[in-house]
Amino acid sequence: MRTLRGSADATAPGDRTRDFASRLPALGRRWRSGELDGAGLAARYFLYWQIAIHGREFASRRHRDDPRPDAAEWLAAIDRGDEGGDPADLAVRLERYQFRAVGNPVPGALAAWLRDRWPLEVREDVPAALEVLRMQAQGRRLVTIITDWPRASEPVLSRPDAFAFFLHDLEHAWKFCHSPELYAGQRDFFARLEEALDRGVFATCLDDAGFRDRFHYLASDMNTHPEHSRQYLRAILIEHYGRGEGCGKTGRLSDSAEEEIAGVLSAVGGVTGARPPEIAGSTDSASG
Repeated sequence: MRTLRGSADATAPGDRTRDFASRLPALGRRWRSGELDGAGLAARYFLYWQIAIHGREFASRRHRDDPRPDAAEWLAAIDRGDEGGDPADLAVRLERYQFRAVGNPVPGALAAWLRDRWPLEVREDVPAALEVLRMQAQGRRLVTIITDWPRASEPVLSRPDAFAFFLHDLEHAWKFCHSPELYAGQRDFFARLEEALDRGVFATCLDDAGFRDRFHYLASDMNTHPEHSRQYLRAILIEHYGRGEGCGKTGRLSDSAEEEIAGVLSAVGGVTGARPPEIAGSTDSASG
């Protein structure tokens, strides 16, 4: 578990952890009762974690005219509900401050969500890859928020705790939503991918565990330009058929295999480019 510092670094470590551990479940209850919407939950969840981990150094101001961020004051304001009546207040704080060890897409995504500009939704579990695909095909992106303690302090998939997984989801939300043009392109790609999946286009391919793992990554954890996604799909199809034909990384596919690949790619909008002379070996997925 991370070391939790809290808003007052002089407080005993055990007291700080107990204070934080009580805040998260209470936050979840406020959301379930309807007192908070998803964006309000997400913004507070982010700030609770950020302050608990970094203490007084949780953020720094971007503009000299703004007051220095005071962790105790921020927590008190949130606890009192001062921020609850106007989501823009939290959005302004998120936009005007730099948060330690967190990239700009995270507070940017939270601010856009608070202003109801992006179609993000809260989940308390980790959805399956194909469920994420279907949501993205509808233009929505899921954000997992685990408020139960100590579950939130434990690993979530490959991430060390629920906060790291939450940040990862927000980074993907930013990649999905920040550009209207890319958003439209991604949504169209995921809709085509879903339709092809439902028509059984990938039925045989998904029996191959190597292909299935990469396909699930493409469907749920790869928010990028749609042409990049199509090229990735093309590469994992080449690998799949190459394994089936025993080609290895340097062999050529049969004409029938290439025709099948072309048919699959046509179903999701096609991929430009000449016939590859070798079996691609570069599809190992990063922790996007």
